Amino acid sequence: MASRVVVAKFGGSLLRDSGGFTVAAQEVERLLRGGGRVAAVVSAMKGVTDELIEVVEKPAAWEPRLRRIMERYYSAARGAVTSERETTSVLGELSRLFDELFKLVWAVKMIGEVTPHARAAIISFGERLSAALLAATLRSLGVEAVWFDGREAGLVAEGDPWEATVDYETSRSLVRERLLPLLERGVVPVVTGFMAGTREGRVVLLGRGGSDYTATLLARFLDAEEAVLYTDVPGVMSSDPRRIPGARVIPRLSYSEAMELALLGAKKMHPKTFEPLLGTGTRVRITMPGAEEATIVDQEGGPPPLKAVVVSEELSVVTIVGGGLVGRIGVASRVAGVAARLGVNLLSIMQPITETRISLVVRRGSAPRLAEALAEELDGLISSVERDDVAAVSIVGDGLRDSRVSGEIVEKAARIGGVRSILWAPGSPILVVYVEPREAWSIAATIHEEVVSRWPTASP
Repeated sequence: MASRVVVAKFGGSLLRDSGGFTVAAQEVERLLRGGGRVAAVVSAMKGVTDELIEVVEKPAAWEPRLRRIMERYYSAARGAVTSERETTSVLGELSRLFDELFKLVWAVKMIGEVTPHARAAIISFGERLSAALLAATLRSLGVEAVWFDGREAGLVAEGDPWEATVDYETSRSLVRERLLPLLERGVVPVVTGFMAGTREGRVVLLGRGGSDYTATLLARFLDAEEAVLYTDVPGVMSSDPRRIPGARVIPRLSYSEAMELALLGAKKMHPKTFEPLLGTGTRVRITMPGAEEATIVDQEGGPPPLKAVVVSEELSVVTIVGGGLVGRIGVASRVAGVAARLGVNLLSIMQPITETRISLVVRRGSAPRLAEALAEELDGLISSVERDDVAAVSIVGDGLRDSRVSGEIVEKAARIGGVRSILWAPGSPILVVYVEPREAWSIAATIHEEVVSRWPTASP
């Protein structure tokens, strides 16, 4: 292709009402005027996915819920689609989709249970409705557009229907076959986020936040120059601005830094958002419509050396203590096995070289049953099981790979009251400080001040 390809993703925080769809369509128009070919990815309108999950889990009062969703989309269509012909057309398309959705939910209610694939199909309707509506909004502005669900666009995935694994090789071939001819003709494909299909055509999902992941997958398969993730803030912030007033937009992130922030829950990005673009020349721009600021994410990243401070709350440390642990091979695997049987995710594991204790960081709600199960499993080897509530203050930045920088941060953090322990591995772009829960945000503010103090001195 002679011209560059841009994938533009519009999140649910933008697509709240007719105004959101109008702004999204105008952004696509602007990108087209810039000389690129544009593929768009959409999320469900804000709150719709949560509502559909409720419908699946509690189908007793399903009909009023679906009618509320239907009215939101009909209202948005009447406001966003300016052509009378396109308004009539999209209302008919939305009606067809709602008819399919009503039948699926009715069948679930009658049968009294829902299969994983039926659940995935129902929950995917928010994205389908948004894709149909954005395509119509674009057409009403004179931009040729066609909408696809993830299966139709060529995304193939297998495994857990809620968080399926994408088949890169098959998907790349199909996506290019189905979307490149449209892009070459100047047509905008509007693709549902969050959704893919099995080889047999059954609906699977890519996990919550999966629309960002869809966008970067398409960017990889289409060899796009850029993926633009539009949201309701002008980029990724250095901390939560609601709790830390000095938070600011991070200008540059490397993929490794961005992946750490995604895993920490920053911006509610899918943990796999940046995986598809590793080793490619594609960059990601995270911004909001009309904003001059943005966060640019690419392979190299750039200054400043430290980027963000993230607080994770509602954690506990479960510690097993005893001389019977010393020199005993296989204890760590037994501990991990207990957690696996209980379905408890181990967020962090810490052990001194003396082997007299093993500390496990888990979600607070999981701590009591894990402590009880470990006491039973290791009876005779340990003298006690301790449980303490904590919060984690995580510092992210490629500058931490430099032991001089990480050493300075460790030294400063160690002098702050309320710090329980500090965890960092050589070469890692993340350093975690475990703190007293009630001190978490004041400690985060102190560390954030240290982080951003390095920004003005960073070379551009």
